[in-house]
Amino acid sequence: MWSVIKFLGTVFISFFAMIGALGAENPFPPFAVAWGIWIIYIVSLRSKRKKELDKEQLIREILDKL
Repeated sequence: MWSVIKFLGTVFISFFAMIGALGAENPFPPFAVAWGIWIIYIVSLRSKRKKELDKEQLIREILDKL
């Protein structure tokens, strides 16, 4: 559920940043915000997946010892 909330927040922030870039005199800062928020979102998903894989590996090691 938390990942859905983070995804929707990312979509809204990037959408409004892109809309803001349409009327801006210098569109680079809103573009940077839009792309930056997606990079942060993807990095947070990758770190969560790595933690899950580490946990699964630990469980496998414990079961192999038994």
